[in-house]
Amino acid sequence: MEGELFLLKDAKGRAFLIRLKEGGVFHHHRGTVPHEEIRKAGPGGKVWTHLGEELSVHHPTLEEYLLHMRRSATPTYPKDASAMVTLLDLAPGMRVLEAGTGSGGLTLFLARAVGPMGLVESYEKRPQHLAQAKANVKAFWQVENVRFHLGSLEEAPLEREGFHGVALDLMEPWKVLAKATEALLPDRFLVAYLPNITQVLELVQRAEGLPLRLERVLEVAWREWEVRLPVAHPRFQQVGHTAFLVAFRKWKDS
Repeated sequence: MEGELFLLKDAKGRAFLIRLKEGGVFHHHRGTVPHEEIRKAGPGGKVWTHLGEELSVHHPTLEEYLLHMRRSATPTYPKDASAMVTLLDLAPGMRVLEAGTGSGGLTLFLARAVGPMGLVESYEKRPQHLAQAKANVKAFWQVENVRFHLGSLEEAPLEREGFHGVALDLMEPWKVLAKATEALLPDRFLVAYLPNITQVLELVQRAEGLPLRLERVLEVAWREWEVRLPVAHPRFQQVGHTAFLVAFRKWKDS
């Protein structure tokens, strides 16, 4: 039981990520539940607080975990992280390069995509962010296929054409673009996550002269609906713009 992750949901759909511990108690504003009762109920079960509030019990999905885990930096939203995995065309056994690690949300998506036989090499120059990312990744994903590195990609010793994909979540990715491109295999993808269009234009301009072709620039829309029969309408609170995803494909450097 010790250390196991669970997600509790109340009747209003509010979610609570908890880690079980011996003698622990979960506190809801409508009462408390001992961790032992949560363990006994198990995923797909239900528990009740001492005040009668019903809570459903789940193993958190990757999306749920990313949205509720501790953060030292703004996370890559699940909609963007899943799109980046698609744009990178990742598959089990591949090697992928990531900078920066942030809170580890994108790292988890990359690690699961390449699987136990693959590898994620992740670089983060801020020690507090890297420490939180390590804790977040190891709490959810026990597979040893991520190597964390403290430092900037600019100083990293990278193998030439050693990676099937490169994911950049940096404020100024153009500073590492040439080096990251050299580390990428031909006909493979580099994808950057950028909050504003000015950064996108700068990155595309800096890519000139490198063996990169701009494949696409996109935003990922995610519109949820509220369905309460017989009525259905878009949810009043929606996730708007989060970032632009910029995808390049590498030519043979000859």
